[in-house]
Amino acid sequence: MLNIIIYLIILALLLAKLELQIEGNRFGWASKLPCWTFENSLTELFLGKKPLTGYHTWLVTLFFLLFHNIFLFISWTINKEFFTLGLFSIFWVLEDWFWFLLNDYYGLKNFKKGRIFWHKRWFLGLPTSYWEAIILSSVLLILGYVI
Repeated sequence: MLNIIIYLIILALLLAKLELQIEGNRFGWASKLPCWTFENSLTELFLGKKPLTGYHTWLVTLFFLLFHNIFLFISWTINKEFFTLGLFSIFWVLEDWFWFLLNDYYGLKNFKKGRIFWHKRWFLGLPTSYWEAIILSSVLLILGYVI
C-alpha cells in the first residue's frame, strides 16, 4: 500500500507542475485558457459552483482511463473498481493541493477562503470539495477492501 501512496503523490505532483505550466500561476480553473465553459445548476451542485471546462473534462477523462488501465492486465471485480475509484478521488485532492503548494502566486499563505475564486465553499480551512472527495474516497477504499 505504501508504494501506491508514493505513486499517487508523485503523479499528483507531476500533474500539478504541468497544470501550473499550462494555466499559469495566477489563473486557475482554466480561466484564461481557450476552452469552452459551461455552467448550470448541475455543474454548480457537482463542481462546487465552478464551471465545467473543456480542459478539465478532457483532463479528468484522460486520468480516469489511466487509472483504469490496470484492468488491461488484471481481471475486473467490483472491489477492485471501488478501490480504483477511491484512489482516483483522493488523487484529485492531492493534485489540487499541490497546485497551490507549488504555486508562487498562491502558496500556503493564500490558500484560504476568499482568495481562490473557484473554491467558494470552505470548511475547517479546506475547500468543501476536498472534504467531499476525502469522504467519498474513504468510503470507496473501505468498500474495495470489504466487498
